[in-house]
Amino acid sequence: MKKKFSIAAVLLAVAMAITGCSDSILESKVESGTESKENIWTAADTDIVAFPTADGLTEEQKKYYNITFEEFYKEYSFICANAGLNDTKDDASAKLYRQSIIEMIASEKIILKKAEELGLAELTADEMKKVEEEYQKNLDGWYNTFSAQAQNELGIKGNSTTSDTSGSLSDDDKAKIKEKSKELFNNYIKNFGLTEDTFLIWAKNSFVVEKVMEYTYKDVKVTDDEVDKYINDLIAEAEKTYKEDVSKYEKNTQYGTVWLPEGSRNVKHVFIGISTIDAAEISAARNESGANQEEIDKLRDEKLAEIKEKAEAAYKKATAEGDDKEKNFDAVLKEYSHDYNASLSDQTITVIKGTKSLTDTLYNAIFDLEKPGDISALIPTDLGYYFFYYKEDAKITDEDITVQKKNVYEGMLTERQNKKADETLTKWEEEVKYDYDYEKLNFEKPEEEDTSSE
Repeated sequence: MKKKFSIAAVLLAVAMAITGCSDSILESKVESGTESKENIWTAADTDIVAFPTADGLTEEQKKYYNITFEEFYKEYSFICANAGLNDTKDDASAKLYRQSIIEMIASEKIILKKAEELGLAELTADEMKKVEEEYQKNLDGWYNTFSAQAQNELGIKGNSTTSDTSGSLSDDDKAKIKEKSKELFNNYIKNFGLTEDTFLIWAKNSFVVEKVMEYTYKDVKVTDDEVDKYINDLIAEAEKTYKEDVSKYEKNTQYGTVWLPEGSRNVKHVFIGISTIDAAEISAARNESGANQEEIDKLRDEKLAEIKEKAEAAYKKATAEGDDKEKNFDAVLKEYSHDYNASLSDQTITVIKGTKSLTDTLYNAIFDLEKPGDISALIPTDLGYYFFYYKEDAKITDEDITVQKKNVYEGMLTERQNKKADETLTKWEEEVKYDYDYEKLNFEKPEEEDTSSE
């Protein structure tokens, strides 16, 4: 869905570096935290810079849809200041921000008006509680942005970490810092003509906008038959693609979630690598035209000799007798492997039969293993030493298919919901037909899209 409505509320949760601000955002419209050195703005605060042009609108409706320069600039300047934008007349990024923000404000006005018509504008006590909780959470994040400055201005020494109790702050000092941070934050947003109440309005509007968007796609559905067809078609496509082009099969990450070639294996590996500099040197030498491969092999062997003792020690531990080979291998992997990833609960990788992503040496080492539980020999390569543990044959289970069906269902539903919401919003926008004062907003009128050939 095109998120055309206001994104200013997003910034409530963002803690960014704060730059210097002018005394009044509406008096000096060039120095509010941006890097602009020229006054590019000619509009007065009350000038209308966005206005409806559709036929049949009443004067009251036109007045509601009108957007003043002040409405636009408060959001624009605040966002730009915190994005560190170089706000000059011809800066492409700045122009894009101007266009996007005025369009978001316009869309938000349309959606909020629809919320009134649909009876969705008033929030229940529970909904308002959620808004206020999120609003306060975001404000606390902003206060925290100013905490270091507040502590410095108060002259309070120490830190708030629990690991260093000798220098930690007292509860009284923390309270003083938070209060000072709040004061600094309010002084900062005052430069943009904003108050904390503005942030609450943004939060509430965002909540209402989301309610309306959800209303637009409340009847959108995805059936089990549609999901089943998608999965079955994907399986057939994966099998056909694999037979025609293994590399093409491997490039599509969806294929391996629903179908694997027979004979594929799940393995684990330990990698003891030479230095990245040495590996890069060997790789570059191999790729040179007319390279002497024997000399490069000699260089590689010299570098491998430097890590051979460590690699052999790891291999000896991994192949030691024990009741649980995989557990033993995992311990070695964690202790020795250079590409061990602590964030992964399982270091298993799936290697498909006929893969083009491995060298012949490594591929053969994996597929020469006779049965699950076997460990390969220590394998020298240009990067270092490898050895593999054959965990099991790789197969797609019923549980795997169930998971993928759930993912497909959610993906199809989200896509349809977004499409429906976007179509509805586009229809509502056509009922208003906003136009903009491009000169006062400092961006060019976009060229009309040619849809005649679509």
